[in-house]
Amino acid sequence: MLPTVFTTCVPREEILAGELSLDLFAAKLRLVVEGKAPHVYQDSATFFANTFATDGLKSLIAEVFGRLVGVSVGSPIIRLETSFGGGKTHDEIALWHIAKNGREIPGLERFVNLNFIPDRPIQVAAIACQDLDPVNGVYHCDTGITTYTLWGEIAYQIGGVAGYSLLKGSDEQRVSPGTVVLERIIQNEPTVIILDEIARHLRAAKATKVANSNLAEQVVAFLFSLMDLAAACNNLVFVYTLASSSDSFGEETTDIREAISASARQERVLKPSTDIEIYNIVKQRLFSSIDASAAENAAKEYLQTYKASRINLPDGCKDSRYAESIAASYPFHPELFNLLTKKIASIPNFQRTRGALRLFARVIRNLWQDTKTWIPLIHPHHIPLGIEEEVTSDLTSRLERPLMRIPIVADIYNPDGREAHAQLQDGEWTAAGKPPFSTWVARTIFLHSINQGIVAGIRRAELNLSLLTPGLEIGFVDTYFTNRPNSDN
Repeated sequence: MLPTVFTTCVPREEILAGELSLDLFAAKLRLVVEGKAPHVYQDSATFFANTFATDGLKSLIAEVFGRLVGVSVGSPIIRLETSFGGGKTHDEIALWHIAKNGREIPGLERFVNLNFIPDRPIQVAAIACQDLDPVNGVYHCDTGITTYTLWGEIAYQIGGVAGYSLLKGSDEQRVSPGTVVLERIIQNEPTVIILDEIARHLRAAKATKVANSNLAEQVVAFLFSLMDLAAACNNLVFVYTLASSSDSFGEETTDIREAISASARQERVLKPSTDIEIYNIVKQRLFSSIDASAAENAAKEYLQTYKASRINLPDGCKDSRYAESIAASYPFHPELFNLLTKKIASIPNFQRTRGALRLFARVIRNLWQDTKTWIPLIHPHHIPLGIEEEVTSDLTSRLERPLMRIPIVADIYNPDGREAHAQLQDGEWTAAGKPPFSTWVARTIFLHSINQGIVAGIRRAELNLSLLTPGLEIGFVDTYFTNRPNSDN
């Protein structure tokens, strides 16, 4: 019999303590720059200790700082391209910490050869463009200066009051400066400029008139100048982000791509994380330790169960490659990751990495409140729909699907009044000393229905795969459908 995850995995203290503030899972570049972010993001040592070294992040660090210290060619312009919640802001924060601290960050060798890292802090400007305000400006209380544009904020972050004074007129008039002024601000020192969410800023800038043009056109002109300068020297690297053209600011994203296409020869596109690496990103953030041998044993046991089973299962789950997925995703079932990072992630309001982190954290805290239950792997049916209001809200109201609460109350769990169908049926299972099988089935079906908003969103073979557990009979699925009023197999 496989050991329970409660004996093989140790969640991080803040997860079990219930410190589940959204700030813990929503990295904000501006707060880090201002020194106001939660400790897990603000403290460089803690930040990197909680960060999984993805191939994308390692490549990004080597590209940026290897160029600046002269040990590699590197690209002068780097575009991070991924869907919202795909890890790009996290990687930008990593660059900011390295620029500010150099080689002094403990454990940085996990991410890059230290020869690629400056031996002292270097100049850096990191701007979350959605926080800019071209009308009211961004007020800096320590100096009394207000910046209105990208170039004004960059000059201020790099050169302070003196740097800002070099292009104060361009900032106040919202007119793009030339490369000569930028050179004077940078002063031939190693410099990283990071711009996050340019497309969102471009939409707001379209409404600001500047002479016979608008601020959006001035922003594009500035990006040209910045890229030209980066390509012409070895001491400046420009990193920026674009979401996919299908996201909320897809029109502006397309505009930027077309406008700066001439610079594409100098540009390298990096994606912060792959779907496989999301396994490790989530696990690194949520657990302080996971027994690797337990992961391998779980993979073998589940594979044997799939091979021995006579029920209908999807193609491929009986192959060794699927067993490798189980070991990689442990203590989570790979179907739970697939559900969140592919199916539910197709909903625009669900942010892939960030949303998964927040939801997994709440699931872990809920499960670890009762460690007497035997759980060899965390399946989709362990998401406490109905029981935990915050989880229910995340998967209904937050996704702009408030009507999906109705089937939860009717089929899964009703905290008030008449019990839901699964609650009634589970009375028979629990009386016989068995798990709440009906709730397991109902939760799994519901979770696969959120993206479409319909009653059934999962094939029977996929349902069997999500529920099948070593040592437990799978016949409860037939029982659920047989006893469910107006059931449709």
